[in-house]
Amino acid sequence: MRQAYAHQAVVISTGDERAPGGAITLALCGSWEHEPPCPLAEHHTTAERRDGGSGGEVLLRVRFSAAPADEAEVRARIVAALAAGR
Repeated sequence: MRQAYAHQAVVISTGDERAPGGAITLALCGSWEHEPPCPLAEHHTTAERRDGGSGGEVLLRVRFSAAPADEAEVRARIVAALAAGR
């Protein structure tokens, strides 16, 4: 049975604030396009520039549902995707 979780991060980005969400999707699903449901954790990412402009800090909120035994793996993949910076 899956449970709901949230993960929050702040990244520094001067590019498209949606890019980190794409990286997270690749890390969790292996592809941007696949048949539902997401294999490891169904998820949704929102991104909001904290300074209101085109540079600086981006606040990311990832909501996901996963089996409790998979929570640590999902969080580790999110962190790794953001750390890779692509």
